[in-house]
Amino acid sequence: MILVHHPEVELSRALLAALPQGCAVVDWTDEAQRTAYMATPGLTPSAFPSVVVDVPAYAEDRPMIGADGEFLGMAAVTAPAHPEALRLPASWEAVDSFQACVDDRARLRPAG
Repeated sequence: MILVHHPEVELSRALLAALPQGCAVVDWTDEAQRTAYMATPGLTPSAFPSVVVDVPAYAEDRPMIGADGEFLGMAAVTAPAHPEALRLPASWEAVDSFQACVDDRARLRPAG
């Protein structure tokens, strides 16, 4: 997990004060940390704080559409593992509940 932190935001300071063990921090006001973080495409924060969590791969049902736009049925496809930024989490408990949910989804619908 990564806390994307901005020291001017009260909620960000509160999450930093209660930072769980093993969670990394990116201080958005530190240019070197910000530049290193931005090397990961698709994770630009839209608000502070944001918490980046690892979402495991899972299977999900998606509609199959033919060349002419016709619905062909449903198919199980693999959604790959990816990092996801949670915008403005109210607490670490909220982050934990999201992580538990995506972990359960991966367990119940394993990637094939």
